[in-house]
Amino acid sequence: MSWLSRLLRGESDPSVLLGDTWAASDLQDPFGLPIVVAARQLIADTVSQFPIVAYDSEGQPLEQQPALMRRPNPGEPAGDTFERIVNGLTRNGNATLRVTATGSNGYPIALEYVAWDRVDYELTDTGTRFRWITIDDRPQDLRLVQIVPFILDGDSPVGVSPLTEIDHALVKLNRALEFSATYYGAAAVPPYALISDVRLGDDKAAQLMAAWQAARAESRPAVLSGGLSLETYKPTSAADALVMDAIGYLDATVARVMQCPPSLLNTVAQSSLTYSTTRDEYRRFLLSLNASYLSRLEAAFGNYLPRGQTARFDTSSLTRLDETEQLAYDIDAIAAGLLTIDEVRARRGLTPLTSAPETEQIR
Repeated sequence: MSWLSRLLRGESDPSVLLGDTWAASDLQDPFGLPIVVAARQLIADTVSQFPIVAYDSEGQPLEQQPALMRRPNPGEPAGDTFERIVNGLTRNGNATLRVTATGSNGYPIALEYVAWDRVDYELTDTGTRFRWITIDDRPQDLRLVQIVPFILDGDSPVGVSPLTEIDHALVKLNRALEFSATYYGAAAVPPYALISDVRLGDDKAAQLMAAWQAARAESRPAVLSGGLSLETYKPTSAADALVMDAIGYLDATVARVMQCPPSLLNTVAQSSLTYSTTRDEYRRFLLSLNASYLSRLEAAFGNYLPRGQTARFDTSSLTRLDETEQLAYDIDAIAAGLLTIDEVRARRGLTPLTSAPETEQIR
């Protein structure tokens, strides 16, 4: 178990990190790192805006959507529920869902997200299934509790967070950020030396240095005499120290692991690929979401539906065309025979064009 996992469960020793001799102060909450906060917020905010829709066996949306799809937890908006679930996946590698109500047909009609620190469990002897699960130390019916894992590695049904897998990089990023925060207060102050032609005793040297520092603190000129002179030295710049390069590289590493395009997190892309529009970049982001977060949640909510039905997120809002692009698309679709004018008007909420009477057409 990595230091990040131990930290989340309150088991880590702040003086020992993976055999490295880091100082105790280096063990900070990794979820407070700016790039981690930005990536988790981007993912959770994006997923929470997508409605989840139930489909029948022929791939058509159900005319009457189940209550569980419209509002999984009746006590809060659906977006809040999915935000909690996604944040649970990125923080703990698991999201616990507990059914709180079932309908007359026996299928769930309401559930709640349960924070990971409230959950305890024991695996079977083979380590492949849950023997029991408790929430707030109360035994649960395994049929009503679903633990959705993020990264599965091995036989265990318990997942891990992607951030847990890169804990070494997070330690280094934390150190780089700490150094950059103090750089201009310490390393960026030009070093200087008072030079004397004769050797000075310790007391005299300390007295001269104190006088010089006092003059600087009071923003007044200092008086140098008796063969004293001042020499300053060019400090190492932030660029020379490679601090900014290190932070940019580590930020990009976190973005890749969280499957977020670096450009959406305002960090260095470190790639020669270019995207012509913001929508193209969001399409790229959507591919990552579909392959990771969305697919896991769709499978989890599909478990609550009758056999043959599936759950899918409606992600059209992420790549919706603007008015000019939509008009050009509709014109091309009509010209290609893919859509009729009335079909396009119906999609825009307009009434169909009234066909001319047959007698008028003959004329």
